[in-house]
Amino acid sequence: MTNHSIGTQGFTWALFGSEVLDAVFDLRWAILFMVVLILADFWWGWSECRMHYRNATTKEEKAKHKFRFSTAGRRTLNKLVDYTTYLLVGCVAGFAITEPLGMCSHNVTAAIGLGFGCLFEISSIVGHIAAVKGIKIRLNLKSLLIALVKKKSEGLGEILDEGIEEIKDTNQKEESDENN
Repeated sequence: MTNHSIGTQGFTWALFGSEVLDAVFDLRWAILFMVVLILADFWWGWSECRMHYRNATTKEEKAKHKFRFSTAGRRTLNKLVDYTTYLLVGCVAGFAITEPLGMCSHNVTAAIGLGFGCLFEISSIVGHIAAVKGIKIRLNLKSLLIALVKKKSEGLGEILDEGIEEIKDTNQKEESDENN
């Protein structure tokens, strides 16, 4: 790499990086909340794993539910990276789309991106807690999201619902094609 390239990268980071870092700083409490959710999910996932291990009757079941820190740690760190990516994508979408159109600030879109990550994590935590407590529950985030959107705009909610169903149908068709 040449010095010119390093200088260009430094200039680019100085130009764009500071704005992104400002958004990250503004959302520091949301990021802390996300980290707490990830740690809670780790704890409840571990608890569920221990419960399944204790209840396992065969050697195969015990091997399946044996806690592996490397797998759990990797999944936990991947979640941290994924949710940080949601935040950054939301921030960049705000700079690129919503701010120029006067819709909302980049902080709002970054918070929305991070909010999706938090919703996914809460769904996972509820699933682990329900399993540990022996409660059969099925949380449907798709229905919740569509209901919230329909509350604001019936037409937009219908479009979102149709789009999700189309993606689901396409994925099911691809899976059946792969199996044949």
